[in-house]
Amino acid sequence: MSDFQSMASLERQKAELEALVSEADADGDVVGRMNFQTRLSVVSKEMEALRSVDDQVAEVALLFDGAPVDGTRTIDANFAAQALRYFQSIVTTLFASNLRGELAQRGKIKGSELAALNIRSIATGSFGFVLEEKNARQSSAVKTTVRESLEEATSLFEELTQLEEDDFLIDVDDMNPRVFNALGKFFSHLEKNGASLKANLPDRQMVFDRAGIERAYRRISETNVKIDPVEWIGTLVGLSPIKRTFDFKRDGTDEIITGKFSYQVSQDYLERIESQEGIKLGAQFRASIEIGTIRKPDGTISVSYTVTDLQEVPSD
Repeated sequence: MSDFQSMASLERQKAELEALVSEADADGDVVGRMNFQTRLSVVSKEMEALRSVDDQVAEVALLFDGAPVDGTRTIDANFAAQALRYFQSIVTTLFASNLRGELAQRGKIKGSELAALNIRSIATGSFGFVLEEKNARQSSAVKTTVRESLEEATSLFEELTQLEEDDFLIDVDDMNPRVFNALGKFFSHLEKNGASLKANLPDRQMVFDRAGIERAYRRISETNVKIDPVEWIGTLVGLSPIKRTFDFKRDGTDEIITGKFSYQVSQDYLERIESQEGIKLGAQFRASIEIGTIRKPDGTISVSYTVTDLQEVPSD
């Protein structure tokens, strides 16, 4: 894993050396320029080596500023504990909703366990924490699901805080209602405590100032999210185990709804439905479904469907 503190130090050195190289050029100092350039090459190689140790697993530095923070010295313990709890909830919810088949297990997936983050160290630059996923020291050839969830979380931060109101309204359509609720708790906590945030990934740095936090809080406050659990009997007419999506025709209606399976429906079960030996598409099922309704600030509504349980109805 990359070391954020070492990376920050190397970045400062790189900026200073680049300035010295420019000054030496302007002064015609050939020897000085060569020395600075040599050191700059060494620093650049050290940065590249640090990034390439393993940039596929989840790691983020969350740095807070504002009322709960006293410079780089202290942070209010209650604020920090709650902020980290809300952030973990966002990552866990995203992990659960985006779980890939290759990580699924038989039975119910306990996303809260698989997506848990550990505090590795204190982050400086204001005051914050470096978080990493469990078993982060194990190398990974591809990005882990937790890493992808972490990246998606910070991307959603950008969507909530962006300046363009119309773009925000469009982005909400793709948000899982449970994820939106988790985001709401996090940004409400930041706003009510007068805090701002920096989120640093190994390859990207994001700043969410007070104005951005206030925009996110306003948008969240003006958006109504409702999740209604229902149980329907109908026909499963389409299924993609890889994308974890379904098409379902409810008995007594002509409408075919499309949605996603939650992590609670195991990948093993989905694959059996499509396999030659498993349950055939077109069979009758009793489906437990969560209908998520998001009423946006402009009055428009976004509706999503998530299956949390699926049982075949025995034929007579």
